[in-house]
Amino acid sequence: MKKPMSLFLIVLCGLLALGGGAAARIYFAWHSTKDDIMTAFENETKKKEDLSYSELFKQQGKFNILLMGEDNVEGSRRSDTILFIAIDIDDKDLRVISLPRDTRVQIPHHGTQKLNHAFAYGGPDLMKATVEKYLEEPILYYVVVDYDSFPEFVDMLGGVEIDIQKRMRYVDRAGKLDINFQPGKQLLDGRAALNYVRFRKDALGDIGRIQRQQQFIKAVIKKAYDPRVIIKFPELASQAMKIFRSDMSPTLAVQLAGFIQNELGRERMFFSVLPGEPVMIDNLSYWKGDLDAAKAFLNASIDALVSGDVTEGNGRNARQVDFSTAGDDISSDGAESAVGASGDSSPSKKRADRKPEREDIISLVKSMPEAVAVLNGVGKSGVGSEVATRLQQLGVDVVHSGNAKHFDYRYSCVVYPTNAGEGVKTSAKKLGELLDIPKNLVRPSKQAFYASIIAGHDYERLVRLLDNMLSITNGNQ
Repeated sequence: MKKPMSLFLIVLCGLLALGGGAAARIYFAWHSTKDDIMTAFENETKKKEDLSYSELFKQQGKFNILLMGEDNVEGSRRSDTILFIAIDIDDKDLRVISLPRDTRVQIPHHGTQKLNHAFAYGGPDLMKATVEKYLEEPILYYVVVDYDSFPEFVDMLGGVEIDIQKRMRYVDRAGKLDINFQPGKQLLDGRAALNYVRFRKDALGDIGRIQRQQQFIKAVIKKAYDPRVIIKFPELASQAMKIFRSDMSPTLAVQLAGFIQNELGRERMFFSVLPGEPVMIDNLSYWKGDLDAAKAFLNASIDALVSGDVTEGNGRNARQVDFSTAGDDISSDGAESAVGASGDSSPSKKRADRKPEREDIISLVKSMPEAVAVLNGVGKSGVGSEVATRLQQLGVDVVHSGNAKHFDYRYSCVVYPTNAGEGVKTSAKKLGELLDIPKNLVRPSKQAFYASIIAGHDYERLVRLLDNMLSITNGNQ
């Protein structure tokens, strides 16, 4: 999307504040074209001893970066934040997989261990080599974020607004942590933001912390498009040099940052957590990653990512891979599905127990200008008809009931054709509101012919919700 001219002038004025030739170099780097980026990376990759880096970029127009957060606890350096980032220059998209610290991996020369041990043994180089081997993906660059300097950078942004989903209280004197948050939307300064992304003392442990980190990253990306932040670019660039350590050249980093902001847009930045499940092996807890699902996310077409429907496997063995975009907000009930094919990040059970007003139900039903469909995304006989019958009893025009393209929809969602008219889009949106479907699970799909509710493995929630609404509209409550 074209940026307003006012933003262009703001950036230019800010860069001029750096003075002379430096400002000019940064300005032109920030506004590099796709061809400029391709040329710069081709030159950089030729310097690497392993030709797989340059071949991957030359053939596919994409490359990978490993981002790590470096923490210092009682003099011991460790990395509990590990992000694998794939950037596609050709298709103009960015994919991020958060890797849990306890992921069970083979660390070169150290055997099978938890992933974060690699950083303690050999710093970013060994962590990079470990992740490369584990994901079977070459990593061109690494970036290390210094937590000690992190708060000042956030303060320069003017803080970051976060919708905190629940009470967060934890004290760790060794780690110098004193975390105390109440639920609700609030503007976090640098120190509070650091505490927020480090907190993991809840039921989901490290997975919950990863979800909050992704929520924070999305909030920062959103803030980056604020003109009041753009004008601070020279200051931010200077501070970034203090908190980021990388084997990427500064000029290339500016080129890449400019390309991402100017060309991608938040809707083409995709986030996932390494799918998998917690396991106990030899009395130690690990995260057992689902590499097939991870590769399905990394290798999915841009069309599949935009439609929100990425699967691993075929036919009845197909499984849905969960992910979100930088434009998706994590709702206050924690409904965003970030864990993956085998994890547990289900929507709040309280959603099924809500009691809408009779007038609201009738208004939503009447506001659907087009008929809808019901698809069985579970494979259990009768699920589609259960939902369809109740919708019809409410007055919704159901034109079709059948099976979805696979039976591993963990959460119910609403889909509509990618080329849908406004009437169909409106019906999809209103159907989502009626059935209390999170906004990030109402999306376009190439497989859809109507505005359709796909009943997932949480279909019982839909049935209870519809029964509740029928009782209300029939005057039984």
